[in-house]
Amino acid sequence: MPTHAKHFATFVFAAFIAASPAMAEPRSFETPRADGSVIHWMLDLPVNEAKSALVVIAQGSGCAAAMQSSNLELARSAFGNLAALTVEKYGVKPGDNPTDDHGDCSQPFREHHTVSQRVADYRQIIGSLRDAAWWNGKLVLFGGSEGGIVMAMLAPEVRADAAILISTGGGVPFGQMVRQSIPEEGWPTVDATFERARQNPDSTELWAGQSLRFWADAIDRRAADYMLRADTDFLLIQGGRDRAGASNVARAVGDLFASAGRCNLTYWEFPAFDHGMIDANGNAHMVEVLSQAALWLASHTATNVSAACTTQ
Repeated sequence: MPTHAKHFATFVFAAFIAASPAMAEPRSFETPRADGSVIHWMLDLPVNEAKSALVVIAQGSGCAAAMQSSNLELARSAFGNLAALTVEKYGVKPGDNPTDDHGDCSQPFREHHTVSQRVADYRQIIGSLRDAAWWNGKLVLFGGSEGGIVMAMLAPEVRADAAILISTGGGVPFGQMVRQSIPEEGWPTVDATFERARQNPDSTELWAGQSLRFWADAIDRRAADYMLRADTDFLLIQGGRDRAGASNVARAVGDLFASAGRCNLTYWEFPAFDHGMIDANGNAHMVEVLSQAALWLASHTATNVSAACTTQ
């Protein structure tokens, strides 16, 4: 478990950013889906002629544009030496910033947004970039919360070299994580809603800011199942005060990897932090967490870590 002091971690982050190369102006692109709709995506390249790895940075829940998230901006800075890809969700355009990013969403978002749709979109865009002259072939995934689950699902499909997942939990199905994040008296409502979603998997009826279509697609997925299919080096980061992805759920991922004889998981738990890496006094610590994650990534991309343990 990381125990670096706050000032030291902040110093490391500042030094890392100072050493990172300058970035070109991000470029926006549009790519058609098979159904005729458009995927909006953005590519941000370091200003140099050398090839670089690509980091895919995935936003969490809601229908705001990717770079409306301050945490995604921090992640982009932390991995500033890499080319960066962000992809908007179905029905979201660059610049979208609704006052209520769960309640004031477009109809296309309501009708089509699911975690599996997000995976398909990322897979399509990454595939289109495979022969890019600037890419050295190394692929890194980064996501938090809903974005972490999406990156876990994507990892085996794109053969990612490394993935950093924050506030993702992952050791039980997503629906069970949601259920345990609310008071017990609300469980009957959750159970009834999830069953209604299973029975109506194309419904745009809303519950807790998401359509039943979304819930039907997500509730029975367990991030760990996808992670175990990949040879990706995973860093799973969890806050001990996070109700949405409780630490016991994240620890269960480690148990599943150990039972499978896998060594490609690093788990960090910060007992004092919540879902957004904020402490009980309201102080944000995402900068420190990301600075340490960047150092982990640098060390793991410089060495070859076996995805299978050898029993002596």
